[in-house]
Amino acid sequence: MSENRDDIRFEAALMKLEEIVRKMEAGDLSLDESLNLFEQGIKLTKLCSFQLEHAKQKVEELAEEDSPEMDQ
Repeated sequence: MSENRDDIRFEAALMKLEEIVRKMEAGDLSLDESLNLFEQGIKLTKLCSFQLEHAKQKVEELAEEDSPEMDQ
C-alpha cells in the first residue's frame, strides 16, 4: 500500500479493509499472502482511525464556534 493519508478517502480505505477481511476469512491464502494482507489491513486501520479522529476534531471545533456561550 503506497497511498499516503491524503491520497485515499475514508470510504475507499474502509472498502479495501473489508475486502482484505473477506479474503483472509476465506482461508485460501498462503502464509506470505496472509501476512501481506494483514500488514495492509493494519495500515488501513491506522489511516481510518487518523481520518476519524481528524473529523471528530473538526466537528468539535465547529460545535464550539456555534456554541451559544460564544455569543455572550
